[in-house]
Amino acid sequence: MRSYIKLTREDRIVNAIVTIIGVLAFLATFYPLYYLLIYSLNDPVDAAGGQLYWFPRQFTFDNYAVIFRDEQLLNSFLLTVARTAIGTVTGVLFTAIGAYALSKPRLVFRKTYSMIGLVTMYVSGGLIPTYLLLQKLHLLNSFWVYIVPSLFNIFNALLFMAFFRQLPEELEESAKVDGGGDFYIFARIILPLSKPVLATVALFVAVNHWNDWFSSAYFVSNQQLWTLPTIIVRMLSDTAIVENMQSLPPNMRTDPLSTLMAIKYATLIVTVLPITLVYPFIQKYFVQGMMVGAIKA
Repeated sequence: MRSYIKLTREDRIVNAIVTIIGVLAFLATFYPLYYLLIYSLNDPVDAAGGQLYWFPRQFTFDNYAVIFRDEQLLNSFLLTVARTAIGTVTGVLFTAIGAYALSKPRLVFRKTYSMIGLVTMYVSGGLIPTYLLLQKLHLLNSFWVYIVPSLFNIFNALLFMAFFRQLPEELEESAKVDGGGDFYIFARIILPLSKPVLATVALFVAVNHWNDWFSSAYFVSNQQLWTLPTIIVRMLSDTAIVENMQSLPPNMRTDPLSTLMAIKYATLIVTVLPITLVYPFIQKYFVQGMMVGAIKA
């Protein structure tokens, strides 16, 4: 028999207020993205007339066609995808390995390493020392300037350490009795049990790689290695597309500023969409991983 809790009048009022606030918060966050979508799917000259609220009046894919015909935009999109994929896998694994070692009391100088890592959360070396370091490491103007500096993150390591510490020690002890080494235990026992925190950290790392424009702007002068966020920042600050108006369809040349705005919105949608589509698949792991970090850290 199912048991039901009878709601009082006060409970219903509170539920109604919370529901209304939740709906308003959803609309306040969702509608701006939806507006970008319908604007980018509308003819730019027609959209510039205003009163575009719910659906495109003159539906078109021309704005997106411009993006994927532009070699620099397409190259930056593919480069960002590659950076995010490689950077997420390497960053999560490297941080997990380091956190697993730091979570073991038997590690020599463990407290010293942890203190050094914690200091970096609050104190940064600054732009110039970072630039000089990357120069000495020959990472400037290379794809690896996006990957190597982000291999380890102390905040993500703390989430891993909190999760590893709450795993039963008997699992590792039984594996050692059977002859398993540290790397075997980590790869075959610890990682398969760490899906919640792996998904959480992977989302953090992926979003950071996908949205990062700073690295391209300051450490890469070769435009072929610029990522999509850097291209977007450039588009928002100049009229690079207007300079190439001859490559656009005839109907998009009549109003350069409107066309530029529509292409900007289409580019923003292309940037936001991949992360938005990935999030629902790892949402349940993300919530579990954040709860572990909040309780155990």
